Amino acid sequence: SPSLDAACRKIDSLAEKNQLDSALVLMITKAWSAAKESNMMKEEVKDILYHLYVTARGNLQRLMPKEVRILKYLLSIEDPQEQISALQDAFTPGDELEGTDVDYLYTTPEHLQSLMKTVLEAYHFSREGSLVKEAKDLMHPELVAKIEQLKKLVEKKYM
Repeated sequence: SPSLDAACRKIDSLAEKNQLDSALVLMITKAWSAAKESNMMKEEVKDILYHLYVTARGNLQRLMPKEVRILKYLLSIEDPQEQISALQDAFTPGDELEGTDVDYLYTTPEHLQSLMKTVLEAYHFSREGSLVKEAKDLMHPELVAKIEQLKKLVEKKYM
């Protein structure tokens, strides 16, 4: 019979091969969430599912680009002075170590700035995208014809 250690090793193995996907982690998360809310399962089952969840989540986080992990860490810091210190550490080259509790990673200011710019652009784009979704109410044939007329008017008079 497979053991908890064997299951965790399998999750680690999938992560090493870049085959651990978010769907599997989501499935494990849902199983653990359902188990912890249930009063019909043994505590041992809940503990096993929680252990699998922690293992899978940790491995999935390790697959994230280091800049994303650094940014998430920086955003979790409330104290401005501590955040500045952490930024300095993040930009100081050195040996990169990934431990079970703490990671020592570094990047360049350019890489981190590029990531932040991408994240902000995606945010603003998605907000604009929600306006497009709201504009779907305007997609009736009569309204589309009026929009086309208005567009021609604007192009003729103002452009």
